[in-house]
Amino acid sequence: MNKVSISLVRTPFQLFNCIEATRKFNENGFNVLICIYKNEIDKKLFKEIMYEVNWKEIYFFKLNLLNKIFYAIKLNKILKKFKEVEYCFFGLITSYNIHAINQINAKTNILIDDGNETFLIANNIKNNNFQKKFKINLLNKILKKQFNLEFLKNLKFFTFFDLNSYLLNNIITKNDYSNFKKSISTLSNGKEIFFIGTNLINTYIDRKYFEEIIKNTIEYFKGYKIIYIPHRYEDISYLEKLSLEYSFELKKFSTILELAIFKYGKKPLGLITIRSTALETLSYLYDIEFLNVIELDKMKLLKDYQVIEYENLYVNYKNKKIPLIKVN
Repeated sequence: MNKVSISLVRTPFQLFNCIEATRKFNENGFNVLICIYKNEIDKKLFKEIMYEVNWKEIYFFKLNLLNKIFYAIKLNKILKKFKEVEYCFFGLITSYNIHAINQINAKTNILIDDGNETFLIANNIKNNNFQKKFKINLLNKILKKQFNLEFLKNLKFFTFFDLNSYLLNNIITKNDYSNFKKSISTLSNGKEIFFIGTNLINTYIDRKYFEEIIKNTIEYFKGYKIIYIPHRYEDISYLEKLSLEYSFELKKFSTILELAIFKYGKKPLGLITIRSTALETLSYLYDIEFLNVIELDKMKLLKDYQVIEYENLYVNYKNKKIPLIKVN
């Protein structure tokens, strides 16, 4: 009898990593995919990526107002179909994921990467923070939500990142993307630099400062062709205006960058970004050595706590020998 796995994904990159996990742990099993999303753009990206695995069953669960309140009841209608689940793959510790994990009751729960979220989860497990965050109250009981966190004790990590510094008791398996790398034929080298976009305007920096960064980055790399790859939530019409004003190419792919470069047919000469964990995975997957992170003026961050966040982020980049550059 084929082993059953259930993947709970919230972002396209989580789906990419769940595919790798499914191939490693349960390639010939009965694999179920549940895509949880807020925006239609995420649903579209899920559909672009999911064909990489022959899923036996696929479900889409939209986090609209009704589903946010009654997710326990709604998810149970899906999850109760599956008995004796061997693996549950997921990338976030959220209320709806915790409930689903308890309902699934898999023999093995495996956390996959979602960029920096992996570090936050490792830190929260180390400091026992999740027990403080998720507590059962009367309303949760009425809505039949399950917040039992016992699964964290035996939670396994399937990660690209080095988590040794957190001194966790959890079993950690390295995700070396071996299955995905097998599918990549040798790509030719391009001469362009990909500028990986981030969705930071009005949350971390204001629009004026963003435009200043774009202008100065194009000037800093004036000897190269710059192609800006927008984040899926960025305003494309706004970026199109900037591309005309500052003379750079804008290219929106229909899938995540980890897959898009393969479809593009050649790997970029280098990668630059203000902030993106894709920098590290892309460098590894496609053997790209020219990496740069644009260092922000921390005085221009919109909130005080973001200064500490970026200081820690830059320490991480420096430890990994990824150069920080100041363009202004």
